[in-house]
Amino acid sequence: MLLDVDRKTKKADRVVGVPLDSFGLKERDLQEILFESLDRLIGDDELLLLMKSRSWREEPDLMALDREGNLHIFEVKVWESRSENLLQVLRYGQLFGAKDYDALDKIWRKTRGDEHSLARAHADKFGIEGELAPEKFNRRQIFIVLTNGLDVETREAIRYWKSTGLDVRPWIYRAYNLEKRMLLEIVPFRVADDPLEDQVEQVADGYYVVNTNYRNSKADDDSMLAEKKVAAYFEPWKFKIARLKPGDFVFLYRSGVGVVAAGRVNGKLRKSAYHGDSTHAEEEYSRSLNEFVVLDPPLSAAQVKAIADKPNLIFCQTMFGLDQEGGRRLFEAIRKP
Repeated sequence: MLLDVDRKTKKADRVVGVPLDSFGLKERDLQEILFESLDRLIGDDELLLLMKSRSWREEPDLMALDREGNLHIFEVKVWESRSENLLQVLRYGQLFGAKDYDALDKIWRKTRGDEHSLARAHADKFGIEGELAPEKFNRRQIFIVLTNGLDVETREAIRYWKSTGLDVRPWIYRAYNLEKRMLLEIVPFRVADDPLEDQVEQVADGYYVVNTNYRNSKADDDSMLAEKKVAAYFEPWKFKIARLKPGDFVFLYRSGVGVVAAGRVNGKLRKSAYHGDSTHAEEEYSRSLNEFVVLDPPLSAAQVKAIADKPNLIFCQTMFGLDQEGGRRLFEAIRKP
C-alpha cells in the first residue's frame, strides 16, 4: 500500500493504483521492467536472472537461479490472477524442470551473451568460492505468479499446491501515477490460513463490499440504510471499518438478497454503543456515506459477479475488496438511471 502523507497534519490517504495500460504499457513491457530491475527489487544477493521469454515461444516470462541453484520460474500477468495462471506456470515447470546444467548453461550464454559459463557467473554473483557442482543446478523449482490481484479460487489452488510440497509464490504489483511519474510497487502476497478471510482486501483499490449483518440482526441492516452509513459490530469485525478511507466506494450487501445500497465514505470513524446499549460501549464502528443510493431492485450476487467480472467472489464475510476496474464497473452500473 502506498500512502500520501501530509507532513503538517500527519494524516495519510491511500494512493489508488491505476492500470498499466494508462501508461501505454503492456504485459511484455512489465516483463522487460522486471528483467532489467529485478536485482534491485529483491536484493543483489538473491537471484541471478537467467532469461526472459521470446515472442511466440512456450517459455516462462522470466527464469532465475538462487544461491543454491534452485530455478525460479516467473509468470507475469497484467490482470487479476486466475487459477489457470497457476496451470500455465506449472506447465513451464514441466518443460524446464528437467533441464540439466548443460541446458541451462546454453540458455544463459544465448540470452546474456556472456563468455563465462553459467557456473562461473553464478559463483561470481553469490561470492561462492569455486563453482556450484553441475548436479546441484535445478534440483528444485520455485513458481512465482505476478499479477495485480488474487481471487479466492487462486488462493485456494495455491494452498492446495503448497500442501503437496510445490513451492508456489504469488506476488502482487500495483502501478501508481504521481505527478505524471509511474511508480511500481511489487510485494509478495501471503496466503492466509482461511482463504475467505479478507478476500482480495489487501490489494483492493478503494472499492469494498460490506455485509449488513442481516441474517444475524435485521436492526443492523435497517440502521445502515436509514442512517446512510457503513458499520460493523464487535471484535474483530468492527476493526474492518477502520480500514476504510474517505473517498472509498462501499457496496452494502444483504445476505440472500444482494447489494441493496452504495455510497462513498465520508467523515471520521465513529465508535458508538451497539444500538445505544451502554453495556456494549464502542462495539459499533461506522462511517457515513455520501452519494448514497438505495437499489430497487437490489443487485443479486450473480449480477455483481457478472458486472465486476469476478466469478469467484464469495459473500459470506464481513468485508472484502474489489479491484479498481471491477469496482468502477459496479459503481457505474448502480449510478445508471
